[in-house]
This record gives sequence, C-alpha cells and structure tokens, in this order.
Amino acid sequence: MRYSLRKTPSHLHLAYKYGEASDGLLGRNFVLEVDDRQLTLNIDLTPNFHTRNKAASAYLDAVSLAHNHHKLRFLQCSDNLVRARLIKAWEIVQQPQMRMCLELGQRGHYLYAVQPHSLFMGGIQLDVLQVMEDSDAPMRSHSHEFHTARIHA
Repeated sequence: MRYSLRKTPSHLHLAYKYGEASDGLLGRNFVLEVDDRQLTLNIDLTPNFHTRNKAASAYLDAVSLAHNHHKLRFLQCSDNLVRARLIKAWEIVQQPQMRMCLELGQRGHYLYAVQPHSLFMGGIQLDVLQVMEDSDAPMRSHSHEFHTARIHA
C-alpha cells in the first residue's frame, strides 16, 4: 500500500558524519510504502536541482548530498503532518522495519535503513542505521571493472 504523507514542500535538516550539516533542502511528495512489516518513506529532493541560481543553498546542499550520501547520519523533518501520519502508520504495523529512499532524479536515489524518533520540539528524525542501496554503485563498479579489464588486456 502507498500512502501520501505530504505533497507540498517541507524543510529538511540533514547531518553528516564528521559534523557537517545542511539546512537548505526541501523535500516534497513524502510517500510511505507499506509492505508487510517493511515501511519505506520516499522523499523527492529533485526540486532542489531546479534552479537557475547554482549558488542557491538548496542547490548546493542537494549537490553535497549526492556526493556525501554515504556519510548521512540523520534527516530531520519539522513538519508535524508528516510526523503524525508516519507515527500512525508505525503504530499499526507489528515490529516494523523502516527504510528511507531519497530521490535525486538523474543524480540517483539512495536507500537507507533508518530508525525514527519523535522530536521534542515537533517533527521527526530518521537516524541512518545503514546505507542499503546506492543507485550509482552498479555503474561505478561496472566502469571500474571495464577499466581494469582494459588495463590487463
């Protein structure tokens, strides 16, 4: 089952390992997919790339995420509507497992195993437990194998 949690943009805060952070990203089309015990929150980040001003913080933070996705530590969404709907779905499923998929359009998508928790000030935080899928990984490993094969041939 697919549930739309929010279609309009919502402000996101991301934190990376080694203390890096970004506050300029907007997520939209928050969709929750429920498959048995598996909950997957999909967040569309492509609007951050749709700007003429390549010095805008949203664009720079989106590019930074594309390069540093493997360092992501947590994502916070201060939207109480997303929080309420996510908690409601979480409570319905017995022993739920949660994933988060960040969609970056042509720059790929990134799938993480996450642990949600409600923030005292409102909103929700999704702590990254593990990077599960990197949409660029097959292309990189394939091109590396091809390059290595050409060198050894």
